[in-house]
Order: sequence, then C-alpha cells, then structure tokens
Amino acid sequence: MRARPGFSAAMREQARGVVALFRSNTLLNLLMNDRARALFMVVALYLHHHGRADGKPGLTVGALKDLCVRLELCSRGRCEAMLAVLRAAGYLAPAQSEDKRQRVLVPTDTLVALQTERWRAHFDAIEMVVPEVARYRGLLERPDFVSAFVGALGEPYIAGFRMLHHAPRLFPFVERNGGVAVLFSLALEGPEEGPFPPTDPVRLSINALSTQFGVSRKHVLTLLRDLEAEGLMRRGPEPDRVTFLPPLREGLQIMTATIFVYFVQAGERALAAVEREVPAPAN
Repeated sequence: MRARPGFSAAMREQARGVVALFRSNTLLNLLMNDRARALFMVVALYLHHHGRADGKPGLTVGALKDLCVRLELCSRGRCEAMLAVLRAAGYLAPAQSEDKRQRVLVPTDTLVALQTERWRAHFDAIEMVVPEVARYRGLLERPDFVSAFVGALGEPYIAGFRMLHHAPRLFPFVERNGGVAVLFSLALEGPEEGPFPPTDPVRLSINALSTQFGVSRKHVLTLLRDLEAEGLMRRGPEPDRVTFLPPLREGLQIMTATIFVYFVQAGERALAAVEREVPAPAN
C-alpha cells in the first residue's frame, strides 16, 4: 500500500479528515481519546447488528461494558459515562425489552450518520490509491451493507487485531487525547507537494494546537517532549519549528497504510456478504 503511486497524497487527505473529525466532536473528546472513541462506536454498532444470542438483544449496557473491559478499551465507569453523553446527545436511544433487568439501547440515525461520515472520509482518502473503494462508499446508504461492514470492521478487532501491531512505538502517543490529531495537524504545516509527513522542519504553535484541539498547553508540551525523548521528533533549529524524524514518519505511514488495507478488506467482505444475500434472478 505504501508503495502505490499517490499514497503520500492520500495520507495527507486522511490527515485532513482526522483533524476535521476530531474538532467536530469536542464533547466526546473529553471522555475518550479519538482512537478509543472510534472503536467504542464500532463496538456498540457491532453488538447491535451482530451481538444477538438466543433471540436476546445485542446492544445492552451490560454487554457493552463487558466487551469494552475485555478489549481493554475503557473501564466500566468510563463506558457508563460515555453512554450517558451519547444518550443525551441523541446518538443512542433506549429500547423496549421483555427483561426489565436489561438496559437495551439502539443506535439512532444521528449515530449512523456520524459513523458513515467518518467512513466516507476514510474512503475519500483511500480512493486516491485504490479507486475500487468508491463502490463501497456509495453503498453506505444501504442498511444491509452498513450492517455487513460493521461486522467486517468489528470481527478482526474483537479477535485481537490491532492497527499498531506494526508500529508499536506510536502506541503511547496515539492513546493520548488528540495525539494523532496534533501530529497530523503539525504534518499538514508542510508543503502541499512532497513527502508526507514532511522531511523538513514545520511551524509549531503550542497555543494554536491547544486551542484547536481543546487540550491544555501542558498536554501539548508533554506530548512533544515525550516524542523528543523517544527519538521521534526534534525541536528546532528555531524555537517555533519541529522536525518529524524517520521513525515517526515511518510509523505514521505504516499506521495509515494499515487503516487503508483494513478498510479495503472490510469493504470487500461486506460487499461479498451482501451479494450472497441477494436472491438470484428468476429465469
């Protein structure tokens, strides 16, 4: 994927999408980092579409808490807080249940629209290197494809696959609130033409990053200092410049390429599943 023509431009487009989506979810950003929040939504949708057993509803508060803890995504208390915000914001709604001990939830059209917006942003970038994904993006209007796509996204993650298996040095920074968004925002300061992330120093404004992503100046400074300590970033030569060092550039490229491959394969599996369900035309 990284060797394909246009990957650098596609990664830049992906970075723009990540930054824009982070800035549009300021309330949810307070509870979970961007990576965990995206996975939380996928896990909730996965339980709704594919978590039913013996006729019982899949997306219940208890089932979601159990799965989040098993996946080490968040604590039970953090899950409860996230659910409260999602319900208040109209992303999840309570559903009727014969068993009054269960708190059954259903995703609203607002939540589905939020997720399809995120998926379309991924596909917009991926299309620059894999034109075939335009078909998957177009199918996001179909509920049967969305259900199959949620299953194709969720199953590998629940089975143990992680996007950063091949770029483990990034994990501590991706886990921080706004970590990826800050790194991509800095990378976007580089020239439009040329490699991405850029090889030359880029402009740094601690205040601008703090304001843009709703985090403290200390949070941004700590992130940058830790990146320096790990040999991933270098400050200078001017006080308002930083340079992405080769291990950081490669790690971000590997992470992005892994996301691209993951989405392409999920789209392929979802399309195959939908096509299997379509009855053959009568003779």
